Amino acid sequence: MKLTCPFLLLCWCFSCLFLFCSFPAYSQSFDADSLLGFAQSLFQEGDYLNAVHEYQRYLFLYPNTAQGDFVQLHIAAAYQNAGRLDTAIEAYQSLIQNYPQSPFIERARSNVAQCQLLSGNQATSIASLRQFLSDYPESELAPRAQFIIGTIHMDRKDWTAAAQEWEQVRMKYSQTPFAEMSDQLIGIAQQAALLPRRSPVTAGLLSVLFPGLGQVYNGRYSVGAYSLLVVGTVTAGTAYYIDQERYEVAIPLGIIGLFFYFNNVYDSWRSAKIFNQQQENRFRDRLRKQISESNLFGTSNEPPRSTTFVVLDTRF
Repeated sequence: MKLTCPFLLLCWCFSCLFLFCSFPAYSQSFDADSLLGFAQSLFQEGDYLNAVHEYQRYLFLYPNTAQGDFVQLHIAAAYQNAGRLDTAIEAYQSLIQNYPQSPFIERARSNVAQCQLLSGNQATSIASLRQFLSDYPESELAPRAQFIIGTIHMDRKDWTAAAQEWEQVRMKYSQTPFAEMSDQLIGIAQQAALLPRRSPVTAGLLSVLFPGLGQVYNGRYSVGAYSLLVVGTVTAGTAYYIDQERYEVAIPLGIIGLFFYFNNVYDSWRSAKIFNQQQENRFRDRLRKQISESNLFGTSNEPPRSTTFVVLDTRF
């Protein structure tokens, strides 16, 4: 025990001496420029979360740096690119609050709206974009913001509202690529009134009057013929057993017949709604394709169909 304690004390002293001597070299290897360059390289390689750690370490070690707003912008963008949209919004708002004179404020506010849209908050995104247009009407990001509002209405299948927004782009920002694309989209959107449609009420009433007729109206001829055959056969069988006074068979058969009859009415009504939705979805896909091929927002993969369509990539 007497030998162990002095030995441990000696080891501890040598360890402290080693750390003290090596610290200047460590600090030198991670000076401000090197640390920021390392964070930038991680960002460019797509290692966004590790880039965030390095950016945050940079701000911790150099809190008075003149590049604080630049670093904060990239912290937010890294979270956005990593898909952590709520955290990205908080980081952008931190930039807006802590660096009110920064030239990156416009970009930050635009990206907040983008994150809201990517999160599926369309109404909130529209409100943010309209506020952006009100505060920065001459910004180089203004035509983009106005155009995106139009695409949100397009996603909602509100063709008239979408065309109105694109018309604003064409009038206010006529010298931008967004104006040219808006002109093309307006021409397509005006064709929405010519889309073939089926009235669910008419389809249902036709099937009430004559089973299967509503399906024929919807263009589903084989289903209409099947409905007529099934309902007609069950009805004929029910009438036969009633005539034979075999009510123990006629009543269950009649109930089955009623089920098929009302199902025929409901299915005609539902098929008409599906027909209209399919026509609108194809029309929206046509507009989406036009936007995607224009490359206005850069090269990006289209989101899965199970999510709300967004014409923006998550990449900053």
